[in-house]
Amino acid sequence: MAVISEARPARRRLPRRILISQSLIQIFLLGMVVVAIFPFIWMIFASLKPFKELVESRALLPETWTLRNYEEILGRVNFVAAFRNSIVSAVSVTVVSVFTSSVMGYIFSKYRFVGKEILFTIILSTMMVPFAVIMVPLYITIANSFGLADHLGGIIITGFYTAFGIFLMRQFMESIPFELIDAARIDGASEWRIFFTLVLPMSLSPMSALAVFVYLFNWDSFLWPLIVLNSQDNQTLPLVLAGLRNLWWTRYEMWAAGSMLTVVPVMAIYAFASRYFIRGIAMTGLKA
Repeated sequence: MAVISEARPARRRLPRRILISQSLIQIFLLGMVVVAIFPFIWMIFASLKPFKELVESRALLPETWTLRNYEEILGRVNFVAAFRNSIVSAVSVTVVSVFTSSVMGYIFSKYRFVGKEILFTIILSTMMVPFAVIMVPLYITIANSFGLADHLGGIIITGFYTAFGIFLMRQFMESIPFELIDAARIDGASEWRIFFTLVLPMSLSPMSALAVFVYLFNWDSFLWPLIVLNSQDNQTLPLVLAGLRNLWWTRYEMWAAGSMLTVVPVMAIYAFASRYFIRGIAMTGLKA
């Protein structure tokens, strides 16, 4: 019995011009990656150098490896309290912002009322207004009307309105069929039950993407906490790191160590949520 063998098709060789262009593109992209991650690599090694070696030596790798910078910043600076304040403010703003944005996105996508398009256009237009324009009246309102000056509540209350979050959730919820919502209403479900048991479970991916956006923005926020928070006990991590510099000296090695301690939690959260983040952006980006 003869064995019939299938010949594999020969791999088509790309023209030399295409190979050269692809190689140049890959080299360029690799160079951009190196440029992007080099400051982070420098920060890692700088945090492990003594102060004298850091200012006198140009070598990337430390000659004397030390963890004293981490011990010093955790011991001398109110770093633990600032870390706690940053977590409380960032997590609280994220939870509030994701919830309110989901509710508003659902309203703008599935309800009909007079002036809906005009109101949504006004909300989108606020994304074009620089924060520096509204920060003074916003602070006066929070301080006088709510009494939240020098309080973490003054940071958290800003999470109740996020124009980008409303836009992101509305774009995704436009793709949810009206038939599902109408069927739930026919079965006797209330509007809140429809929202919590039907709409939110279907919106986990864009909610995760929005949560990553909001958390990273508030974790790194400097200007607004600088305006609202005055006492050292209420300061967040960016304010504490900025306090390592004054008119006479700058502790670069402690700056690097503090930055490393600040970046690691953010990287861990992004590594955990990156799958949902990419999926959420892809799903919301397909709907015009």
